[in-house]
Amino acid sequence: METWKRPRKPPACDPCKVRRVLCHPQPGGAPCPRCLEKGFICTTTAVPRGRPRKHPVQPASGRPHQTTPPLVLHPLPNFASSAPCPELSPEFVAHCFEGLTFNALYQHPLIMATSIRSELHAVSFQINLLPPQSRVLALCSVAFGSLCAFHESVLGDGPRPDSFLDPVFFSSSPDLLSCGVRRAAACQALRSEALKAAWKVGIILLASHENAASCYLLDLMDQTHEIASAGRPWATAYIAHMRSLAVWRTPPEVPWAPSSSGFLWIAYLMCDCLISARSRTPPLVTAQDQLLLCGPEPPLETLLATLEQSMNNPDVSLLWTSTKTYMFHITTIARELVEKITGDVPRDRPLSQIAVLSFLESLSKIYSILTLLLDLVDALTAVPVISPPAVLDGAQIDVLAVTAAFGACFGFSGIVLPFYRELQHRDAEAREGAPTRERLQAHHMAVLAAREMARGIRYVPKIHYSPVHWETIRSWAEWAAEEADLAGGTISPEEARDLETLADELKLLGYSLDAASAPETVALIARMEGHVNRTIASLFLPPDDGSHLNEGAVSLQK
Repeated sequence: METWKRPRKPPACDPCKVRRVLCHPQPGGAPCPRCLEKGFICTTTAVPRGRPRKHPVQPASGRPHQTTPPLVLHPLPNFASSAPCPELSPEFVAHCFEGLTFNALYQHPLIMATSIRSELHAVSFQINLLPPQSRVLALCSVAFGSLCAFHESVLGDGPRPDSFLDPVFFSSSPDLLSCGVRRAAACQALRSEALKAAWKVGIILLASHENAASCYLLDLMDQTHEIASAGRPWATAYIAHMRSLAVWRTPPEVPWAPSSSGFLWIAYLMCDCLISARSRTPPLVTAQDQLLLCGPEPPLETLLATLEQSMNNPDVSLLWTSTKTYMFHITTIARELVEKITGDVPRDRPLSQIAVLSFLESLSKIYSILTLLLDLVDALTAVPVISPPAVLDGAQIDVLAVTAAFGACFGFSGIVLPFYRELQHRDAEAREGAPTRERLQAHHMAVLAAREMARGIRYVPKIHYSPVHWETIRSWAEWAAEEADLAGGTISPEEARDLETLADELKLLGYSLDAASAPETVALIARMEGHVNRTIASLFLPPDDGSHLNEGAVSLQK
């Protein structure tokens, strides 16, 4: 009589292993339920079991028996989606590309070096008629554009804006967060289609304009995902292609034009380094990359002296060249932050006081330069808030100023918070009762950075699309809410205004991303709005006629 043996459970897939959660492997190479729901690539890496033989068996001849090891066949990534992909009709594709006009991240030099728009127009937006590499780029563009699309194929039934710049919907509609929830399944399905095509064509293996741009867009979409891959394979490929195709460099026609390759390259390289700083992962952008694509820049001391001497004669070219130098140094400092303070290697060692003091000194210089740059923006635009449209295809002074102001604020804020959180983490590990002097200095910088982050958001038009910045904005919103909690709910009108700005930005980002499905996000927005409402209520004068607000309340409303 044969003894029944329980069948061995298949091994857990790689994403479930990384997250340390229970996996339910499916037969036939199908993705597990968790990967299917989250849209992860469900792969399983075979792990050899048992101990290796200490003394390998020798053949009778006494000579080592040379055999070819068996080939381990890894299953191809599964890009299945829990929802059907929207029909890629010419009308839907054209709609998504129209939305990309308002997304500054799509103005990357990699994408501008392609002819994807003219190719699509030539085939009347029929993606299936494009060559393979262009077809992949078009699919990646549509998937990225679906994050701001309001087409019925994406949002289904329900309230939606009438245009990409619908002032009524984006300023007063209570349905912003519901849009992100409704679009999630369709966006995931479109991303899966882009991944399938990218894998089939092998865009990682061949450097070309189209493949580099597709890798860039796939990495951007990873940053909006619930859990981005720590290795960032698409970003690694995009950087490798970028280096191979560095012959794109052309001298700019005028130093402040939006087409200036040096300015645009350093802006996008800065964003990439800020992602590494935020996630404490090794930077992909090297110092050689900066020099190759942007050229050398003067030191911070020279930039600060130049700005101080030129403030009486504001000029847009000064703003553009100064912002380029500023972002160049932000990129360098962000890389040093990971390599010397927050990365895995420095975390295994005692905190370097020299590195911390040097970083604080750099932050002080950067903040001084940021203050002068924003004063220059205000002098050039006369009013701090620029009205739509925010299309970055032209060289209007107001668009240049908005781009420079937001980039400068975002860069400074992007390196301050990871630094402060690391010192906070170190103090908690050391179980020190009082914060160290360096942490107090970092906290002061974080207070300034939170204010500048909110100020930078107020510079841009009310309607803008930047879903990739979700994690950064959410981190600053949590920090600002913590500070308001520690203050016992008693905050100044300026602090309340900044809280309101960050809360509104989270809701605007929730139009593109599925933020409302996370209870903690909804609770965070409510918490921030609670502090704002209490501050407004406290600014009412004692009731004499019951109809007046003091000056602080009026300024907060503005």
